[in-house]
Amino acid sequence: MNRALLLLPLLAIACSTNASTVGVGQFNAPTGLAATGAGDRDVMFVANTGRDGLRALQLCNGPLLLDGGIDPADTCPTNQDRQFVPAPIRVFPATVETGERPMRIAGVRLSRADGSSAGVALVTGADSSLAIVDARTLIETQSTGGASRPVLHLDLAGPAPDGGTLESQLVDVVAANPVDPELDIEVSAAPGRTVTAFVATRSELVVLDVGLDASGFAQVPSIRARCTLGPVVATKLAVVPGDDAQVFVADGAGDGVVSIQTASVAGGPCTVDRFTAGGRQVRSVALSPRWYDQDASGQTRTRPAGELMMMVVEPLATAQPGRELDTGGVLFAGTGRGLVLRGIVPIPPFDPTKDVAEPMQPISLPAKGLTREGTFLRAIKPRPGPLPPDVVNICTAPPCTRLYVGQPTTSTPSSVQLFGLLAVVSATDGITYFIDVPNRRLVNYNRYTLANDAGLVPTLDSPPSYSTVVTSPPVLTVDTSTFEPGVTHRGSWRAVWHSRIPALERRAGTVTHAGADILRFTTTPADLAAWRDDPAIALAPGDVVAFAAVSLAADTSAPCQDMVSSEMQNPRRFELTITDVQPDHLDLQISSIVYRPAGSAVFHPEACSGGFGAVAEVRAAGTQPWLVLEAKPGDLEAARLSVNGRVAEGGKFLVHQQRFDYPRSTYDPGDPTSIPPKLPQAASANDVAFSFQLSGPIPITPGTGFIWNIGSGYLPVAYSDVNATAGLATVVYPYSSRRLPSLVFTSLTGSNEVLQADPALVLSPTATGVVGYH
Repeated sequence: MNRALLLLPLLAIACSTNASTVGVGQFNAPTGLAATGAGDRDVMFVANTGRDGLRALQLCNGPLLLDGGIDPADTCPTNQDRQFVPAPIRVFPATVETGERPMRIAGVRLSRADGSSAGVALVTGADSSLAIVDARTLIETQSTGGASRPVLHLDLAGPAPDGGTLESQLVDVVAANPVDPELDIEVSAAPGRTVTAFVATRSELVVLDVGLDASGFAQVPSIRARCTLGPVVATKLAVVPGDDAQVFVADGAGDGVVSIQTASVAGGPCTVDRFTAGGRQVRSVALSPRWYDQDASGQTRTRPAGELMMMVVEPLATAQPGRELDTGGVLFAGTGRGLVLRGIVPIPPFDPTKDVAEPMQPISLPAKGLTREGTFLRAIKPRPGPLPPDVVNICTAPPCTRLYVGQPTTSTPSSVQLFGLLAVVSATDGITYFIDVPNRRLVNYNRYTLANDAGLVPTLDSPPSYSTVVTSPPVLTVDTSTFEPGVTHRGSWRAVWHSRIPALERRAGTVTHAGADILRFTTTPADLAAWRDDPAIALAPGDVVAFAAVSLAADTSAPCQDMVSSEMQNPRRFELTITDVQPDHLDLQISSIVYRPAGSAVFHPEACSGGFGAVAEVRAAGTQPWLVLEAKPGDLEAARLSVNGRVAEGGKFLVHQQRFDYPRSTYDPGDPTSIPPKLPQAASANDVAFSFQLSGPIPITPGTGFIWNIGSGYLPVAYSDVNATAGLATVVYPYSSRRLPSLVFTSLTGSNEVLQADPALVLSPTATGVVGYH
């Protein structure tokens, strides 16, 4: 199935009618992506993990003429461009069988003796064997009809100090290809030269020299050196573009990322230099390419490759009461290679090149979804005239990197905005998001719709409505002036009077007499302290219990049977006030009973002097009888509601949420010398998302309350397949050549699809910005 796809910034804001014809990949759980050269074209290899092999997508890479036309001397046929290398039965794509479950790929760019490109793909899978694929002969077999060269293998299992074998399943592989210093594009190594590659296993880092044999074909790389990584658990590798002096290893067990100097790898433990991620584990790492900005005098300034590190961090392992679960996200850090100070960059408005301030919080998604992997895109160099691949829309002063952000508006007459440095990150929702790196923010379409950031303000999408029709209902007023872009998440909110406390809606136990006016509800496991000690729920004396069901226990007397029979017919008809909370029991005051509705028959617990069984429904009451809960929009499953806190009758409630972005154009730096000190506007402590005020009459029916919806003010510039309901975007890969200034490829592992996006066209209604390969 082939189709062109349109970018989806969470909600479609453009549509494309120019569907392009693309190749069919017949994917089954695609993951790894990498490109290399093969004569007159590049080959984009895709790890088809579910079928134990690779697919090979052809990309013609000859420079276009200055008028945008194809050079007549170009030998890469147009009808093979962006098509998969075919199998012998040419209606099917060829499968390059590499071994069990290929996952990660590195494209190594090499040259034959005549100077033509002859790349190699290095492939990791589910074992200790590295597969080596000859890209050039794979392409040549299309015209010769012969068999391509067999896939080679290199077993990287290493010996342990005790004489055994180290845990050697391969994790990742990366190649340090040369980069053209004028175009910032990967190029092939000179004839006869090798390229350094790095492989991470579960226990080691292995340095390889990758080259061609005397005939210009792929050969098994030589192992230059290896070292043991422990206690580092590698999840991803990265190198500075064009530099093989060191490799960066994302640590899935410790804090952040470690760098390892290539020259230091000489057996034994690796010598590491750690970059913190604020105590978080890292699942993906990338290093910035060379990029361009202006200095204080307005002169073009070149920023060195590797100056910035992108870390996709894992969610925190522990929950914070009253908050949604932490989702991880994207951090940027200086490496010490350029102007940016080493370490996590500070919050805005502080300058990463000179200011020491509070480190930024992870950039995450304003709605549901977890970030997966990230990468930087090629930054366009300012130049006075066209030079392939930058032959249109010549930019003479930075920023110059183009991104289509949406339809023009009165405030923003151009649909394309220019950026100094862009990154992308994939997510579990199947969407790939663009990030404005220097400004530490997601690229947000709403930022360009109204002047002075007015389009960024979160919205009250549906005002509070009371769940029951009554003559004089209570009132809940949301203070929209407290909305804060980048802090206020998209969500559905409830404030419920005498609400059932989550996970205590149905709690079985036994009821016995513990005093003249006390019933003791005893339950197992003895874990009620978890609700008592949680500052958001704060189960305490004053809260109430209703019995959803009762049953006979030790006492089977006739009066007890009558009581149980009567109560079974009228569950939850009264509330008993809690006087004491212990891990294994709740004490309930009989004289506090409140019948709902009033006038119900009297409850007679004395009929069961030996006790009875009960299913308790524990409810919020006391001095803070309103429970504040949050859910994702459209998710009505009560079990997935998050308790944000409690509020008194007529009380004001502040909703605190974790910052997920820094979208404003400017931020107040605060004033530490004032009394009291004024915090920076973007400080993590300034985490009020909004507030609301209760007023009016007190409800009489438990479980009634308000529901309202908040919008985050976000339409992130992003792309996805609107028909791919399974989502799960994983690997993202930036691609540039002398023909194509910038493309981004994303594996939709959950939807058996690979997306190709052109940032300069990604939202265009008149051109195809996103293409799907199935």
